Amino acid sequence: MDRELGRRIGHNEALFREANEAIERGLWPEQEHQQIRFRCECARACGEAVELSPREYERVRQDGRRFIVLDGHEIPGEEKVVERHPGYLIVCKLGASGDVAEQLNPRD
Repeated sequence: MDRELGRRIGHNEALFREANEAIERGLWPEQEHQQIRFRCECARACGEAVELSPREYERVRQDGRRFIVLDGHEIPGEEKVVERHPGYLIVCKLGASGDVAEQLNPRD
């Protein structure tokens, strides 16, 4: 995949990460262990729901290159599946898309 396409993929996924950050900010403290509907952070911009707890989501956010996606929404060569969970995957962005993901990380 060319570098420009990798940048666009990283940018698309960063936009969905921002939406999920807003979802998490709107939660009450007692919802920490409940299953919450976040958005799939895939580059396809599918907008489908991914259910996980805010605590699990927070763990993913500790690395600016990691994203939550539905199974089958990962992009081989641009990201590596680092964890599999019922209903979703955690992927780590590689190359140019990973660089963009880190640059656009709202927590840095």
